[in-house]
Parts: sequence; structure tokens; C-alpha cells
Amino acid sequence: MALVLLVLVALAYGYHALDLGRLADRQQIGAHLAALRLWQANAGLWGMAEFALAGTAVIVLNVPCVLVVLAAAALYGALGGIVMGIITLNLASVLIYLIGRHLGRATIMRIFGRAMHPVERHFGNRGLISVIHLRLLFFALPPVNWFLAVMNLRLRDLTLGTLLGSLPKIVLYAWLGDAVIDKLAHHPEQLHWYSPELLTPMLAGIVLSLLLRFADRRWITPRAERA
Repeated sequence: MALVLLVLVALAYGYHALDLGRLADRQQIGAHLAALRLWQANAGLWGMAEFALAGTAVIVLNVPCVLVVLAAAALYGALGGIVMGIITLNLASVLIYLIGRHLGRATIMRIFGRAMHPVERHFGNRGLISVIHLRLLFFALPPVNWFLAVMNLRLRDLTLGTLLGSLPKIVLYAWLGDAVIDKLAHHPEQLHWYSPELLTPMLAGIVLSLLLRFADRRWITPRAERA
């Protein structure tokens, strides 16, 4: 916890020292975006590797993954945002799982052990489908990442569930980032809170989760019970 706080303080200091707030100036966002894309083109594969490592690190430090996907889409387009989102979220999920497994699970069980038993029984029987549901509904919110890290999940169920459950949201947010940031840069007057670009990811997550629940009750659970 002390290390995390020190890193956050260092990031805040760097933000002010480098005057990074200027990048959020709506009047200059088009020029900043062009400059960042030029940097990306010059950096090539090494720049993509640096972005992947930095994105993985900030997700572990509780920065929402959606911001990483949006940033990747702004730099690399929708397809690049999808690739970067998959890489960074899955790497970060494995790291968070290992950290939670070795540093947090014993403490959580010691404090909340009795209340956690029903939850653990559920995850023990339906770990993969539970991870997919959580990723579809809540994507990669930091509390969800750490909650899954202290559950009695196999690493295989966590990684496969994260890959399958988060893929639709990554695709949607990458498309969202490409479309919204382009509008912010060139046509900000066309962007509103009720714009389809903003509502689509949330509605899609709800619909996909309902479809998964239907498929689970109709086909997956009966087959598992027969087996």
C-alpha cells in the first residue's frame, strides 16, 4: 500500500511538473492528437511494446482499463485499441491474481471468512461462467479485478473468463475511443452525453450478460448437471 501511494504521488507530481494538463485543452486536442500519432508512427513496434507495458502497469495500479483502451484507440485506431486492450488487461489480470493470491487472500479470508464461504462455493462450482458474467457487466473495474484475485479461482478460469467476457467491451470501447476522440479533436459540438458512442457500450454489456444468462440456464447448466 505504501508503494502504491508513493507511485501515485510521483505520478501526480510528474503530471504537474510536465504540465500534462495542457493535453486536455479542447482547443488544442486536434494538434496534440496529431503529434501523438506521429510519435506512434515513428516509435513503431518498440513504442507499442512500451505502451503495452505501461498500460499493464497502470491497470495494476487501479487505473480503469477503459482509459487504457481509449488511449490505445486514439493512438492506433480501433483495431490497435482492441489488440492493446486484450494484451494489457489479460497481463494485468494475471499479475493482480498472483499479487492477490499471495498477499491478500489470507487476510480477506481471516476477516470475512464466514461470509465468503457461500461465495467461494459458487466460484468453486461455476468459476468460469461467473468471471464471464462479471467482465460483461463490470468489465475491468479495479474492485472487480481484486475481488477475482482473492477468490478460489483457477488461473485458467480467470484468464479464459477475462478473455471471453471482456472482449465485447474491449471492442466497443476501442470503437468508442476512435470515434469519440476524433469528434473531440475535429467536431466537439457533435458530442453529447446521450450520443450513441457513449450509450452503446453500457447497453451492449447489459444485453450480452442477459443473453449469457439465458444460454447458461437453457444449455450450459443442464448439460453440467447431466454430466
